[in-house]
Amino acid sequence: MLTYSMENRGSLPLYAYLYRCIRNDILSGKLHADERLPSKRQLAEHLQLSVITVENTYQQLEAE
Repeated sequence: MLTYSMENRGSLPLYAYLYRCIRNDILSGKLHADERLPSKRQLAEHLQLSVITVENTYQQLEAE
């Protein structure tokens, strides 16, 4: 499961910080192109975020 420290986000909105973390993992090869991300509900529960926050993150990744 993906784990990120939300305290390190500074002034970024939660979805933008999560997006940046996941994007960095993809670009660095930590996450592979064919690897599935966890469901938005699973990740939200794991990171103690709202489902909407994770959904916004996933939408931003998909748009890119």
